[in-house]
Amino acid sequence: MISLTSVIRPSGRLVAACLLIVCMSLGATLTARAQAPEGEALAGDKRCGACHHVENVLLGPTYRAIAARHTQERSVMADVLAQKIVHGGAGNWGVVPMVPNEHVSLDEARMIAQWILSLND
Repeated sequence: MISLTSVIRPSGRLVAACLLIVCMSLGATLTARAQAPEGEALAGDKRCGACHHVENVLLGPTYRAIAARHTQERSVMADVLAQKIVHGGAGNWGVVPMVPNEHVSLDEARMIAQWILSLND
């Protein structure tokens, strides 16, 4: 027979599993934030500022606008944005295409994308 207290009181394993999940998600958030300064520096070093700015519209959308558009899909969009940085893209922000940035590796592009997406934190 199951008592009411055994249903209400979580087991040690359940508590440990919940804590592990919380710690893992917090760790992912802290990792993304730790990479943010590196991503910002890379964006400057890799000539992204020729077309993009945090607040001001240049040839491309602002970094904040990109972050705002992709907040809901953040986990997927870091890789999608990294691919666009490296390979280019078109049609998402109007008629001006995003040219491929040959100065950026895919790993660097991921750091830049994670920094951009962190601007809505």
